[in-house]
Amino acid sequence: MTAAAIIVAAGSGQRFGNAGKSFSPVAGAPMAWWSIQAANAATSVDEIVLVCGSHSHDAGIALAAELRTAKLVRVVLGGERRQDSALAGIGATTEAATIVAIHDAARPLVTPDLFDATIATARSFGAAIAAIPVSDTIKRVAASQVVQTVPRDDLVRVQTPQAFQKELLIAAFAAAEEHGRSVTDEASLIESLGHPVHIVPGSSDNLKVTYPADLAMVNALLRARIR
Repeated sequence: MTAAAIIVAAGSGQRFGNAGKSFSPVAGAPMAWWSIQAANAATSVDEIVLVCGSHSHDAGIALAAELRTAKLVRVVLGGERRQDSALAGIGATTEAATIVAIHDAARPLVTPDLFDATIATARSFGAAIAAIPVSDTIKRVAASQVVQTVPRDDLVRVQTPQAFQKELLIAAFAAAEEHGRSVTDEASLIESLGHPVHIVPGSSDNLKVTYPADLAMVNALLRARIR
């Protein structure tokens, strides 16, 4: 079964303060470059699609030209919502791709092994997501007061990549559209169909850049990795 990695770099970057967040320089390269390189090095990935916003499409085209990897088959425009961008990426994969792994370009520390692990699990079970256990104490609050301490034994923090059998994910998108649901997590769509989603151990290093201050940590970790 052929697998495609879809790198989503179409976000508005509102909390980051820069719509071009996914192409901000980090450790000497545009942020999206690192995720593409990891997908390119993953033995399970046969093709890569880069999804950009209208604000970042030119940067994506330029990056694709610089990379010159046969695996990067298309750079496409995303949509207003996360699920619109993911669906645009799926539509740009070839017919041969039966597995899709969707990854946030804002997680530049992803490894080839994590792509391989999520794709392998999706091949076996239909849906797989990278996640790590919650280590902090979690409390539910109301009106600035604690109302409950939430047991964390069965809680995880979800990351990307998230990998799925392509036809299953397309069906989940169709169902969400029919019922007017908007989500920021592809696995939620699969869960709504009643299909199990399997967990693959992620990494505490697989950080998401959300705020400008996050760049310093990610930059340090990437530079330590490439020494």
